[in-house]
Amino acid sequence: MMKSALAVLLLILSAALLQGMPTSSRGRCLCQGRRMARVNILDVAEVEYHRSSPSCAQDELVVVFKTNGRTGCLDMTRQQAKIIKEAILKKRK
Repeated sequence: MMKSALAVLLLILSAALLQGMPTSSRGRCLCQGRRMARVNILDVAEVEYHRSSPSCAQDELVVVFKTNGRTGCLDMTRQQAKIIKEAILKKRK
């Protein structure tokens, strides 16, 4: 009886520890590959800004294009991305 109760307790504790672990070393970032240096704003339908989080250690700007609905990511080190990020944060306030 005590052994089975101990086994169940260990199983519950190990499940709680595993739940918080990332599924891969890369995390769950939306922008995995190459990032664009800049975009033509007239071609953009929507821009989504995602702050860094426990599942992704970097800020991301995801752009959705009008013509085909495809998405791309802006390089956050570039000036255009910084301007767009500031505009989004200002609008949220």
